[in-house]
Amino acid sequence: MRRKEFIKAACTLGVCSCAGLGLWAEDSAAPAQNPSADVEQLRGKLDFIRKRFAKLVAILHSNVDEATRKKIFESLGRECAREFKSQTGPFQGNPRGFVEQVQKWWVEKAEYDEAAGTLRITDKQRNCSCPFVNEQLTPPEFCDCTLGWQKETYTMIFGKPVDAEIEESILRGGKRCIFRIRVAKSAA
Repeated sequence: MRRKEFIKAACTLGVCSCAGLGLWAEDSAAPAQNPSADVEQLRGKLDFIRKRFAKLVAILHSNVDEATRKKIFESLGRECAREFKSQTGPFQGNPRGFVEQVQKWWVEKAEYDEAAGTLRITDKQRNCSCPFVNEQLTPPEFCDCTLGWQKETYTMIFGKPVDAEIEESILRGGKRCIFRIRVAKSAA
């Protein structure tokens, strides 16, 4: 059975969203004939993915208790942070170096108080940086994913567990995202 036949059969049976799978119905093996059409097709796919992902977050909100939902999103964020290990790994044990670098990459301000073991990250005012997010549709609970990212990233950099909290986020009505990171106190 060819790919197009499979998709038509699946949609007929109601197994999928025909509108969404229609975005993927063209043979991907065909060479690009019109680059701007390809870009528009990719934008359509990304828009579809963002809408479907926002629905998944809403479904989890309706069907999964808060503690479990937070754990799922935090785990997703930690996995995402591990994908960036090649960029954060060189800063292991060098939080000052990382703070200097992230101010070049994406943050407006990073305030590191070594004595207090705190770091406050203020992102530049912009759209949410997560490629899954549609700011008009994605529920604010998804920010727990970012908390997982923050915890994993800064645990790697500091070499010890950290806690993270959101002071402000775009999905929760803010103009930007601001995070506070606290290095865990050593047991005496």
